[in-house]
Amino acid sequence: MNHKDIKTALRTRLAAIQSAPPIVWGENAPGVWDATSLQYVTPDPPYWLAYFTTTPPERFGLSKSSLMTIRLFVAVFVREGTFEDEADDQAQRIIDQFPIDLILSAGDGQIQVTDMGDPQPGAIDGAYFRKNVSVRCRAIFQRTP
Repeated sequence: MNHKDIKTALRTRLAAIQSAPPIVWGENAPGVWDATSLQYVTPDPPYWLAYFTTTPPERFGLSKSSLMTIRLFVAVFVREGTFEDEADDQAQRIIDQFPIDLILSAGDGQIQVTDMGDPQPGAIDGAYFRKNVSVRCRAIFQRTP
């Protein structure tokens, strides 16, 4: 399992949410690809900004199995004036998509959601209202020599 496998598994699951708005993937992402203008653009809200972090892999026992903690972060951006209601609804849709003990395949390993999604209080972020959601996971995989 590598970084790309993790990203693909999380991204696929997130994008599968019914009526998901555009998703900008990556903390330094240039936006979403606009086929009309042939460039990356920041979409109008609502949209989600998603990225993940990992801890270094830890080997457990004498086996070749390893484990690492993954945290998926999704920032929900909504239009000014819709504020908490729309942001809360979208945050809950994300949380519902990643229930505790969900297992995703990622390359030659697995990702398990280990805790309920954690919605943070929302706040004004520039011209938009932003609410962050984090999902804690654990990756289990076999290390190759």
